[in-house]
Amino acid sequence: MRLPPLNSLKAFEAAVRLGGFTAAAAELGVSPAAVSMQVRKAEEFLGKSLFRRTHNSLLLTDAGRSYYPAVSEALMGISAVTDQILENEARSRIAISTIQSLAEKWVAPAVSRFREHHPETGIELRIEPDPVDLLRTPADIRLTYESHLYPQHSSVPIFQDTAHPFCTWAFFEQHIAGRGIAAVPDHLLIHTDWGEQYASYPTWAGWFRAAGAAKTPDMRKGLRVGGAAVAFALAAQGAGIALAPRMLTDAATDAEQFVLPEPLNLPLPYSYSAILPHQSGPPAKTALVKTLLDELVRGSEAPAS
Repeated sequence: MRLPPLNSLKAFEAAVRLGGFTAAAAELGVSPAAVSMQVRKAEEFLGKSLFRRTHNSLLLTDAGRSYYPAVSEALMGISAVTDQILENEARSRIAISTIQSLAEKWVAPAVSRFREHHPETGIELRIEPDPVDLLRTPADIRLTYESHLYPQHSSVPIFQDTAHPFCTWAFFEQHIAGRGIAAVPDHLLIHTDWGEQYASYPTWAGWFRAAGAAKTPDMRKGLRVGGAAVAFALAAQGAGIALAPRMLTDAATDAEQFVLPEPLNLPLPYSYSAILPHQSGPPAKTALVKTLLDELVRGSEAPAS
């Protein structure tokens, strides 16, 4: 099978259909010079000129007029079959985009429950930081703490979490029992860095104020980590005590090893939400997305223990 390079055929087809190299370049996302170079490659392969180039116009030669219908039909056929395959693939699976802190303890159990009843439905689970361009990388559901970053899409608040002091029993007995959390040395406090966009997230300084404790921790001496899931994991390893979201503490796999040493909690300022991009789809898939969303809501009301 003798074929010129695919890119040269795409450049030739676009240049004819759109009436020039500049318009073709805009559609293909390259420069006019790159389109011209690709057309030259096709011409070299064929040993024929496809265009008659003048200062003010671009005209097809006899060879170009003869070649274009077959090239256009072939590319359109490939495009149509590709769209059909991609559409069928997209209809047969649900794409979930989520932030890291929600993935393991909340999203994964909900997906597992959903799959028990819908084993034939494929799931694509992507872990992505905010913001996600849902037009370039489509998802059926985006799960996030930052719903305000998606004003062009529908947002469904799911739950508003609280942050609790969290540590192992061994840590509690060594550093807290009989003395209180204020006795914990600053270097054993785990601080969660929620990122530069936030100024109202729970902090140890805020917790001590709410508890009426005369303590202002020195963050330079403690552990400062990016993300609540990492802070939770360090506390679960006995590295210190963290302010961990209920979603994580309630889902601890071996609750007997861990303790919430004080009942006082601090509310997170925003709700975790599901973002539902505005996109049309078959009713059957829309119903499946709704069922999955129901599982996520159920998981937030009764976390795994």
